[in-house]
Amino acid sequence: MRVKPLKVFVTVLLFGLLLCVSSTAHADTVVISSFSFSNLQFNPATGTAVFTPTGASARAAATNSSGQTLDITTNTFPISQQTAVVTFANASQTTNAANQTANSTSSVSVGACSCSASSFGIGIFTGTLVLLGGEGNVDVTVSILPFATGHITTDQFGVRGQAEAFYNLLVNGRSVLSQDQLLSEVVGPNQTGLFGLGPVTISHVFSLQFGVVNTVELRMGTVAFGMNEVNEVPEPATVLLLVSGVGFMAGALKKRRQTID
Repeated sequence: MRVKPLKVFVTVLLFGLLLCVSSTAHADTVVISSFSFSNLQFNPATGTAVFTPTGASARAAATNSSGQTLDITTNTFPISQQTAVVTFANASQTTNAANQTANSTSSVSVGACSCSASSFGIGIFTGTLVLLGGEGNVDVTVSILPFATGHITTDQFGVRGQAEAFYNLLVNGRSVLSQDQLLSEVVGPNQTGLFGLGPVTISHVFSLQFGVVNTVELRMGTVAFGMNEVNEVPEPATVLLLVSGVGFMAGALKKRRQTID
């Protein structure tokens, strides 16, 4: 008759273990995208190039699937700076028209939820360019020094990650130097993606007329996006504990029965 209380104890123990066996697995999708731009130069074959900065703007935006959104633009001259931060995402942008440099960083770190987040930074600076010391048209070499990196990591519950960097240098509204293929995207769990550029000087030759006021505009930025999906799954350590406990209690029950018999 003393076996019955032991059966009850084993049943209660197993029931409690089963209640505790499911736990939320913490997932992470991490995306970082950064870009910097410097050393803008205009070198005519003859004569002199005079560049005058006229404007600067910085825009930073961050959002998540919980409904948090922050999107801010600043147009201070000659330096514009802006930062946007929400849960899981942030972006920062600095644009300096005085020395023709720009820096942008966008990042996302999504964890422990079925959710998504994204961020981007965009910078624009403008100026005028006049060529002096000659007549007619002349070849001009424009050069820049860009540097970009992007990195994506998903764990076993990551769904998607994307990193991007881009720039476009326009003279009189026409693109003379651009890059929009700095993109990395991963889909699915346990993935890694990356891209990189420079620092290396990039140049292009085009023709302009002496004595004419030319407009110059640089647009650049970064983008980051990440998505997670978290499931209720048994943790391996908990499963092992449950199996060991069941085996131990089954053995104890069998031994107790043999003793009573």
